[in-house]
Amino acid sequence: MTLRLSLVVSLLAAGPAFAQPAPKQQPAPKQPAPRPAAGKPAAPPVVDDMAEFDKDLDALFAQGGLTASQAASRAGAASPTVRRRVAEIEAAVAQTEAAGLARVPQVSGKLSYNRLSHIDPVSLTIGTTTLNIVSLENAYLAEAQLVIPLSDYVLRYPKLIETARLGAEVARLNKQSSEIGAGQDARIAYYEWVRANLQVLISKRQLLQVQKTLDQVRALTEVQRLSRADLLRVESQEAEAEQVVDQLTTLAQLREEQLRLLIGATSSEPLAIGEDIRGEAAGAVPGSLDDLVGTAKRQRVEFKAIDVGIEAKESQRKAEQANLLPRLAAVGVVDYADPNQRVFPQQDAFKLTWAIGAQLTWTLNDALISRTSDRRIAAEANELRADRESLERGTRIEVLSAQQQVTIAQHALTTTQKGLTAAQEAYRVRKELLNADRATAVELVDAETELTRSRIAALNARVDLRVARAQLEHALGNDTK
Repeated sequence: MTLRLSLVVSLLAAGPAFAQPAPKQQPAPKQPAPRPAAGKPAAPPVVDDMAEFDKDLDALFAQGGLTASQAASRAGAASPTVRRRVAEIEAAVAQTEAAGLARVPQVSGKLSYNRLSHIDPVSLTIGTTTLNIVSLENAYLAEAQLVIPLSDYVLRYPKLIETARLGAEVARLNKQSSEIGAGQDARIAYYEWVRANLQVLISKRQLLQVQKTLDQVRALTEVQRLSRADLLRVESQEAEAEQVVDQLTTLAQLREEQLRLLIGATSSEPLAIGEDIRGEAAGAVPGSLDDLVGTAKRQRVEFKAIDVGIEAKESQRKAEQANLLPRLAAVGVVDYADPNQRVFPQQDAFKLTWAIGAQLTWTLNDALISRTSDRRIAAEANELRADRESLERGTRIEVLSAQQQVTIAQHALTTTQKGLTAAQEAYRVRKELLNADRATAVELVDAETELTRSRIAALNARVDLRVARAQLEHALGNDTK
């Protein structure tokens, strides 16, 4: 007789993946077991723990528990990346306001006092008239100046304001993209947490099956119906099953902590699985690959952010190119000074004078710097265009891969369901044979192990389908808020 513990090996090697148990088979009417032959002790009665397994599985999915969508919605508020994007929006809004304030005319004022060195008076004789010019030693000045950059209102400020506005829009789109990314991470982490809990549940049930079989094997060994070698093999399987339970319990704790961090759940908040993965899940999205990629390019926030960023760079280039041209400004100055420089001869008294005019300026250094700045901004815009092309290529592969994974998961769901039905029937038949004393407990545990493995594969297929579907929705941009 051989006894396998294929579940232990599959749990350690397979990693994530579980699915729905098949509908319960109606137990066939039990035939009365024949009396054992004289001097031949009967095997211990076999307890059907498959119904108990189904009860445990039902209890794992709690009413009002956490769902994948709820985890995704909570992740946005808990993500540090999203909070950083919020700060970037505030900075961009402040920059937009600063760009708008640039349109305010430049108003400046100055108050000054100067003590001047002594200069001897100068006498001027004109005909019979002598004019004494005295140099004052105290100079007071109150000056107000108004500059209106006329050309900037037309050439620079509109582009600067548009650039700042587009920068704020990019910041908002980046925040939205971060929220979607955090939600996607939380959704996948949720399903991994569900996997881990299913693994723990199934591994504990497998351990219980091995322990019950071990009791039967011990009883049969005592009456010499099984060899001691069979007993030692089952005892070894019990130790391996206990180790698997410990490992998977640790993994489940890790998955739960990861989920708590992503959704901002405290250690005191109880988490229960609220999404029964045994229910039906959506399949692949109809349409050609080109159509799906086109949908992704229209809906995904990453494309919008890059497009707005390119537009902002082009607007910034136009504003920078205005520095190559001369600047025209209207200037007005009001002086209230003692002595006023425009009054001759100087008088020790405050005089009010004003001046108004226009000035046209051009600075070589500004023009040279603007040329290099224009090349830099053009290069940055080309970087964004290259990023967009890379995003298009990556999105195409991402959509194709997600669509294929959905299809594979659907096929796996059909295949594992057939395997589960066959394993249930094999287990039922083996149990009937054991009750009729025509099979051994070792053969029954083989059937139990195969049934458990089939349950795992079926549950795996269901979770895999949900994960693949979530990835496809994300690739298409259907999770955009």
